[in-house]
Amino acid sequence: MTKSSATRKEDVLREFRIREILDATCRVVARNGFQGATVERVAEEAEIAKGTVYLYFQNKDELFTAAVEQGIQSFTSQVREQVAEALTPIEKLQRLIEVSLELSDTHRDFFKTLLLERNFLAASPNHPEAAHMLDLYLAHIRFMEEIIQDGVRVGIFRAHNVEASAFALNEAIRGCFQQRALGLTARPVTEDASILLDLFFNGVLNQHQNHKEPVS
Repeated sequence: MTKSSATRKEDVLREFRIREILDATCRVVARNGFQGATVERVAEEAEIAKGTVYLYFQNKDELFTAAVEQGIQSFTSQVREQVAEALTPIEKLQRLIEVSLELSDTHRDFFKTLLLERNFLAASPNHPEAAHMLDLYLAHIRFMEEIIQDGVRVGIFRAHNVEASAFALNEAIRGCFQQRALGLTARPVTEDASILLDLFFNGVLNQHQNHKEPVS
């Protein structure tokens, strides 16, 4: 075996081991929350020695940050793959919402813990822990912006602040997931997607009524 092939084999083994550890971390966090998750529990879940974890990650915070980043990257890449199969901007938005809720449901405990217990975006954007997470978040928002902007360009959507609407739609999806994760609804994903699209496109005003400001 040549030196270069040996190095490639070591790199593949390292990537495989890191992926195993991060997957185990996500499962432990889903069961125990961030506060209850420990390096010991992650090592047990991955069926490796605790010291092996520290060969790849300096401490618990670095391990958890890497696990969350991997989870978010996997989530956004799968959303993009599914949305790419749709043709029109409306179909793309519908698929984006449906896939987002489907994936969130599949990994419900992990995303529920992430949303309710630890918000990486709450830190300053200049904070090392938050900087990359913010980049991942904004990349997903920009992807949504591109879909909406395409709709504006072809005349399906009216001209408006596309950036603001992308942020608003993302938060609406997040709110819908929280309702589902907390067990407050048992609606099918397709029904929730239809509700969100209707609100996004039509709002809540009755277009057939005359609207006047209430008298104080």
